[in-house]
Amino acid sequence: MTLSSLNSSKPAHEEISEQSYEPWLFQKMLDELGRSELGVGFIYSVLDLLAARYELTDAVVVLVHESFGTQTFRLGHQSVSSSMAAELGNSPGVFCVPDVVPEVECDAVRTACQLSLSLHFARFSAGHDPLTNIANRRTFDSALQTAAVRSARYGWAFTLVLCDLNNFKAVNDSAGHAFGDQLLRQFGFALRLSVRNGDTAARIGGDEFGVILNNAEGNESAGFTDRLRSHLALSGSLIDFTIGTATSPRDSTDPVELYRIADGRLYEKKGVILR
Repeated sequence: MTLSSLNSSKPAHEEISEQSYEPWLFQKMLDELGRSELGVGFIYSVLDLLAARYELTDAVVVLVHESFGTQTFRLGHQSVSSSMAAELGNSPGVFCVPDVVPEVECDAVRTACQLSLSLHFARFSAGHDPLTNIANRRTFDSALQTAAVRSARYGWAFTLVLCDLNNFKAVNDSAGHAFGDQLLRQFGFALRLSVRNGDTAARIGGDEFGVILNNAEGNESAGFTDRLRSHLALSGSLIDFTIGTATSPRDSTDPVELYRIADGRLYEKKGVILR
């Protein structure tokens, strides 16, 4: 694909006028919305629709987000090489091979995809901690409630793990908040690498983190802890932490009680008596 073939200024298709795009395009996009939410998947679906409509061999949409910069999506989830990205540039647009899609239709597709991307990032931001990019307390509480309900109904086991960074306040006070934020980011990244697919890792407040290990009877927390320490060591981080765990349904199936048990065990390990 070259710049000569990637041109966002499209001549009208010889058999389809610029005025005829709306019925098929918007009806198809509405149908797609009935099956999926606005998001990255929707963008690829729209590219699929465009390719089928015009028998395209390739298509790329370039979008720009104020917080995440330039985002490029290619037909069929294909990767975009660095040379192709350089040719496309940073200007938003829809680029097709062959060059047969009317310009007005490309603009409509780009607008729909831009809206979809913006809503995708808005949902991500609402459910994730902005510093560490892992789940936030709201998402964690919802996941814990869901896991507890399933455990009570079907007997499915899971383990709640609470993590607290050791001496973080002292480090934060002595080295400064910027250094403390960097430690939190490092820990959040190591946490994300240490969980399995289907588990939930979250920052639940300050230097406190929570993990839900699904399909775990309790002994799996040792493996998780070993992975976490290994990832922290590989990153060169000197962060130390303490964990407390509670397993459902063995300890309880009530999310509040599970949290209380895990929290109590954590502080017991730290030598702190909760009253």
